[in-house]
Amino acid sequence: MASSSGRVPPGGLVLVTGVTGFIGSYIASGLLGLGYRVRGTVRSSDKAAWVTEAMTERHPSADFEAVVLPDQNAAGAWDAIVKGVDGIAHVAGDTTFGPDPNKVITPSVAGLRSFLEAANTTESSVKRFVLTSSNQAALNRTFGKEMLVNGSMWNEEAIESAWRPPPYEEERGWDVYSALKAQTEREMWRFSREDNPKFVVNSVLPSCTIGAIFHENQAGSTAKWVLDTFKDPANHAFLKEFGASHFCYVEDVALLHIGALTQEDVKNERLFGFGGAINFNSWLDVFRKLDPSKPWPENDPAQPHDLSKIDGKTELNLLKYFGKAGWTDFEDSVRQVCLESR
Repeated sequence: MASSSGRVPPGGLVLVTGVTGFIGSYIASGLLGLGYRVRGTVRSSDKAAWVTEAMTERHPSADFEAVVLPDQNAAGAWDAIVKGVDGIAHVAGDTTFGPDPNKVITPSVAGLRSFLEAANTTESSVKRFVLTSSNQAALNRTFGKEMLVNGSMWNEEAIESAWRPPPYEEERGWDVYSALKAQTEREMWRFSREDNPKFVVNSVLPSCTIGAIFHENQAGSTAKWVLDTFKDPANHAFLKEFGASHFCYVEDVALLHIGALTQEDVKNERLFGFGGAINFNSWLDVFRKLDPSKPWPENDPAQPHDLSKIDGKTELNLLKYFGKAGWTDFEDSVRQVCLESR
């Protein structure tokens, strides 16, 4: 089992997988800003070049290294990369939204298992392993019903739907993605329980994550949906269809990961990134404030409301430790996407 002192020490080396992604880039940048060293995995030398330039621009004297890893599920992929690492933020994952669970979930679960095993060898120095999961691992969005979301909840509905017999049609992609997040996270907790690793494990379950896009070469994830709509209101259909959800500011999500890596008392936690409940009308209200000259559609009175909540004490304590009064509010988060994206 992990020792009681198992955390990333000040100045320690953290491996951030998927460092060119939206959340991964902010975790890496946040760590560098706090004096930690970062080794990030990327899928190509081109990505290694631009992310290294971006990190160096923000943190000129920081210790950042990009390592090319084309296939994280390949046999032995992690053996050399984990050497000398104090902590791991495993952010990279399958975001294809493919409809066949055999092609999406099965290799991802096996790949995570191999990663955990590589981090748990006798010579390994890993003290913390933090997995980026998703609120969808816990439950599907539930509208008009109050409920308290907690760490014992799993999205059994999505798992059952994802593994229905074929044909594997495109509409199944969201359930497969949700089941992927649930089943990979469960594999990490199973490994922690049954294999007694010498490192502490935590997971972070972000909701719809928004903030300024870190670099122009990024796809931008959920922030790209927002930015596209702000640039041209005619692109609003996706946000309208997406409807009600919770949101979380990307730097808050990054701080949850950093706290899960570095704070002594954060152990065996599922940390939820729930900054507040929103729907399509919430986006429109902020868009109108930022640029009232554009032809924004009318509010939709039929928009649902997500009434789920989290306890949030552990998450808020982490944010306060890093100097924040609480979650970044929605208007400020949207402003960052629309006006500060690279």
